Amino acid sequence: MDTDDLTPMAHATLSLAYQASEPLRAELGILASNYRSEDEYLTGISEFLEAIIKAPSDYLESWNLDDEIEVKAFTRAVESVRAHVISTLATPRSKRGKPPFEK
Repeated sequence: MDTDDLTPMAHATLSLAYQASEPLRAELGILASNYRSEDEYLTGISEFLEAIIKAPSDYLESWNLDDEIEVKAFTRAVESVRAHVISTLATPRSKRGKPPFEK
């Protein structure tokens, strides 16, 4: 799937991710191509975000951001993104809004 196929509620995940870090937003966008549906995508990125929460320093170091971003603030931001993903999954798809390019 493509990020253009996401409902507005699911797409908001990318904006929240940008608040944590630009590379995180990019990665979440790229990951969309690995999934067939929005719910599969959200489940997959929830697991990805959980792994980051467990080892935020490793993630920041992998992007060479460990000197630029404070780990605790980053972790809180990623937790917020994951909470939004979980909330989105709990919301019926019909109530998440219509994807902008859906016919």
